[in-house]
Amino acid sequence: MKTTTRRTMRLGLASTAMALSTQYCFAQSSSVTLYGIADAGLEYVNNTPTGGSRLSEASGNLSGSRWGLRGIEDLGGGLKAIFNLESGFSISDGTSAQSTRGLGTNATTTSRLFGRQAWVGLSSAKQQLRLGRQLSIVSDIAATFDPMGTSARYSSLSLDYAMSSRIDNSIKYIGAFGPLTLSAMYSTRYDTGYGAEVPGAQITGRYYGGSAVYTIDGLSLTAAFDQRNGNTLTTNTSSEQRFYVAGMYQIGPATAYLGYRLLRVGNAFLPTNPVVPSTVGDVTGAGMYQAGMTYQITSALQITGVAYYNDVHGSSNDSLLGVLSADYSLSKRTDLYATAAYTHNKGRATLGVNGYATAAAGYDQTGINVGIRHRF
Repeated sequence: MKTTTRRTMRLGLASTAMALSTQYCFAQSSSVTLYGIADAGLEYVNNTPTGGSRLSEASGNLSGSRWGLRGIEDLGGGLKAIFNLESGFSISDGTSAQSTRGLGTNATTTSRLFGRQAWVGLSSAKQQLRLGRQLSIVSDIAATFDPMGTSARYSSLSLDYAMSSRIDNSIKYIGAFGPLTLSAMYSTRYDTGYGAEVPGAQITGRYYGGSAVYTIDGLSLTAAFDQRNGNTLTTNTSSEQRFYVAGMYQIGPATAYLGYRLLRVGNAFLPTNPVVPSTVGDVTGAGMYQAGMTYQITSALQITGVAYYNDVHGSSNDSLLGVLSADYSLSKRTDLYATAAYTHNKGRATLGVNGYATAAAGYDQTGINVGIRHRF
């Protein structure tokens, strides 16, 4: 009887040990990381659309405030499962930062829980295949080749919303081959705030694009293209096309940047695209030039200066945005920043430091932003 009891205890202990060992191995082959950014400050701007100035608290300045989860599981043989869920929010009032939009007089706005990113996929060696809501091709490239990193305020994002846009219902491939990285992306409908895919009209809301980045030593060069068709049945034959070429070169503490983005827009897009405020003809566009530099003065202090010029084709409504920013690290996770920006508008252009229609028509605007950013 005692012998049987001892055997039963041994079997129980062995089973428990095997279970714990299995859990330990699982824990070693997969991981989930919680991360985020909290960014808030004070902003002053003049010559607003109402003609006055404004002093306000601003959330998401150098970086959009966010929290997210990213995970990876080793499936064996070099294959891994990956995912990323990322939610934007406003420090000022705690609301979600991204939303969907509807059509018509009864349209409603709905918050997205994971409006910044929501995707799952597989990776092998230096290649990835991902499905879900993801950054567009041009957004991926601009985040690296814009000296301001497409900051939420005072960057190329102020001149073109697509410099930091997300695409619903997308499949994206990324592959690294030595110094060359290639990306391709396709979406069946890039903004489902307008509804689901339209049967029999697959081009409604269609998006596709691709890019190449070549990096060697301190030099990086890129070329990218993407296109999105109109998101309604009445506009789906019209399109926005973007061609983006840029380069950056690092030497010591300094990094220099040059870039050009060509935008071609069909008339059906014009009511929702203030980058091209007015036109005559079937197709118009705008060329955005950028040049800038970052300089690491000390291990804690970095200075950034950049100029963006938007040349609206067939119009005198051109605009220039200049930005000067200083960022001081208090630690690896926390930094203080101060940024000043100035827009010069020709004709009736309305470019403000935070985008089109944020300045009185034909007026210049100055913006100053100071704040604190914490990464976790």
